[in-house]
Amino acid sequence: MESTAQAQLPADFTKAKNEWCDYVPYSLSRPGSLRRRLAILNPLPYFRLAKFIVDNQALLLRKAADSHLSLGKVVRTAGGWLKRENRIEAISHHRAMRRVAEHFLLAADVSRFYPSIYTHTIEWAITSKAQAKRRLRTRRRRPSVGSMLDALVQACQSGQTRGIPIGPVASMLISEILLTRVDGKLKARKILHGFRYADDYELTFSERSQAERALTLLEDALSEFELELNPDKTAIYELPRELDNPGIQELRKFHFRTKYPSERSDLLQFFTRAFDLQRKFPDIAILRYAVSRLSPSTVKTANAALMQALILQAVTYEPGVWPMAIDQLRLLHGTHPTTDRSSIGVVTHTMIQKSAPLNHTSEVAWSLWAALVFDLTISKAAVNQVTKMSDDCCTLLLLHACDQNLTAIKPRATAVTRLLFHGALRGPHWLVAYEALAKGWITPPGGTDYIGADPVFEFLRQRDVNFYETSEIEAEKEDVKEKEVVSGYGA
Repeated sequence: MESTAQAQLPADFTKAKNEWCDYVPYSLSRPGSLRRRLAILNPLPYFRLAKFIVDNQALLLRKAADSHLSLGKVVRTAGGWLKRENRIEAISHHRAMRRVAEHFLLAADVSRFYPSIYTHTIEWAITSKAQAKRRLRTRRRRPSVGSMLDALVQACQSGQTRGIPIGPVASMLISEILLTRVDGKLKARKILHGFRYADDYELTFSERSQAERALTLLEDALSEFELELNPDKTAIYELPRELDNPGIQELRKFHFRTKYPSERSDLLQFFTRAFDLQRKFPDIAILRYAVSRLSPSTVKTANAALMQALILQAVTYEPGVWPMAIDQLRLLHGTHPTTDRSSIGVVTHTMIQKSAPLNHTSEVAWSLWAALVFDLTISKAAVNQVTKMSDDCCTLLLLHACDQNLTAIKPRATAVTRLLFHGALRGPHWLVAYEALAKGWITPPGGTDYIGADPVFEFLRQRDVNFYETSEIEAEKEDVKEKEVVSGYGA
């Protein structure tokens, strides 16, 4: 029997035919030179995809759990969330346990895994390629679980069949189903030792010839699903090899002394080594780990400015440090509120100037977030650079900053309204189209309430559904102010 909640849903959520929508892209910084293009999915097709997964979770979770190699099996938590069975930190332990009595290691990585997945292979993985072909040849073409999942994924990316969205937990489940089938083909050929985490394989053997044979078998198994190995990240090594990155291991053992002169010396030594290790291991998040290891709440007041300078240098060299840097700087200013914040503003504007012309979302977005957290005014030049990006996340952050009187000028209205057009709530700027109007940050062309004309988004607005939540940033500001008052300083 249909629940009351289901009965209240607009027809678009439950109708039989899928409606194609675009997703909002988010360009994510990664260690090294490569970036990752994340997808913020439109709520209409993603609701339909998520509901289908929930309705068929017994089958899909079973298909994703049948690997003898996977350390990252997808499991359902007590609260109903999907997550990987092991965190990535568990890899070192499993390396130690599974290399016993082995002499050769095959390390392999699937090339551009998520962007390379052909959505029709979802059905092949759930049943088989032969059965999928037979179903298509039948007169009635009765849909299968796999074909319906394929269609729902396509609807989330405007009908594209090449690639699946990066970021949503649904994609994690689908990718695990695919590679579990690949693992099954390896098991059938007696490739039994080692493990896989996500799309990274580490298989162990007693003889090099066995590793070479396994490489061929792995390439063949992946090719059945139209996937390939990354030649730059695939190789056979003679054991022993390190179990964890030596740079991370070295920083993990570093001990900070507590007295002022010693602490100052240790901070300089720690970051000198961290900067050197980041150059040595450019694809490893050395500086992210280094910044996360700091204890801003216990640092001596005389060393607070030095710690801030070192954190900001890390951000400058590796922009992916920004998220943990903001957390650490917030703690630092909560404990040492007299520390000058101007250098944070300098780095914020330098990052925007450098990254906005390249449409690097994460660098600009976190810079704007830093301005919001620390009440920094965003310059006229920076405002203009962000508006030229036509990036939903950065635009919303800029509009929020303007609403908080943290911009030197107001963003040009046309820079936002030009992203709005008939059908915008199904297009690549659905996020800014919904949130900017729902929060009263823009006036649409002609004053048209286009949310009210869309039953799906009007349903969400009436229930105060937010995809951009401002309360968290306001809570962070209040937390900083409260600590300042407690410390004896005015807000």
